[in-house]
Amino acid sequence: MSNQASLNADVSTTMPEAAKSAETNAAATDQKKDVEKADKSPAPSKAAPSVKTADCKITSIPGDTQFKGDCEFMPHGGGSFTVKRSNGQSFVDGITAFVAELDSKTAAGLSARDANGDLTYLGVAEKSPVDGACWESENHSVCVYAK
Repeated sequence: MSNQASLNADVSTTMPEAAKSAETNAAATDQKKDVEKADKSPAPSKAAPSVKTADCKITSIPGDTQFKGDCEFMPHGGGSFTVKRSNGQSFVDGITAFVAELDSKTAAGLSARDANGDLTYLGVAEKSPVDGACWESENHSVCVYAK
């Protein structure tokens, strides 16, 4: 066999393999593009939890002051939540928001936010054995009811 015939034979056997390799590379590139498109989809925002209107009953135990009315309920997952008034006014004692971070099904760390935005830890709140919508700390009771 001449060198030209040998070269043509080599090319004819490698061309289908090269075409298959090119097809495989094109398919892999398409799959990579699909993955990149999926990766660029917006993830759910943790900064903007869903806000629901609820009925709140907030009681300041030492002052025996109470707020009853509409509030904004923002769940954080795992049972943790924030409640605040939609108009930005305080509930009681200058507190504009309460944050409950659940440690278990019956205990939560309770914090309060003031008008300046400062967050103060109030202590452990326990779920009320009488009313499951209420969390009670030493100085405050926070009850949130779905509308």
